[in-house]
Amino acid sequence: MPRPGRLVRATVPIGVAAAALCLTAPVPAAATTSAQAARLAVVHSSIVQLPLDGTFEETGAEPIHLTGSIRVRVTTRTTAGVGGTAQITSTLIGTTGIGEDTGARYRFAGTDIALRAYPPDPVTPVEVTPRFLKFYPPVPILPPNPVLPPHPVRPVLVRATIAADGTVGAVTAQVVGEAPDPNP
Repeated sequence: MPRPGRLVRATVPIGVAAAALCLTAPVPAAATTSAQAARLAVVHSSIVQLPLDGTFEETGAEPIHLTGSIRVRVTTRTTAGVGGTAQITSTLIGTTGIGEDTGARYRFAGTDIALRAYPPDPVTPVEVTPRFLKFYPPVPILPPNPVLPPHPVRPVLVRATIAADGTVGAVTAQVVGEAPDPNP
């Protein structure tokens, strides 16, 4: 029966020899690397903070003059010749509104994340209408006044220009009337 120490000593030279053989075997590195690189997605990202100032109109509600800002992060993942996806994260910052009929104060808040696919064309505009929450009254009011739950709305249109390689160009945001729900 062999002693335990001999077994360990015998396997070490075999492992070293096997590793040396693997290092000297030829591998077609250029073909493997170029094929992998062609399939890898290229990632680009851009963050902007834009001012908001305009009138938002909903069906059945008073027009509201909105002011504040929106932070937009656009992250693209592009595969050459295939196109890619854009993740657009929109966050309202300090956004409030005044009802044009009643003078009532509203508060708008929230973050929305939208994913959009885009083709491999030279320049692609990507548009989203992020969903945010409208609060009325803007600060909690003690009873007997009613405290209403927040109402989801789409008061902003965000547009980003994306080049064929996924580079993010101009990013704009504007207050719109009632936007159609692209993500029902």
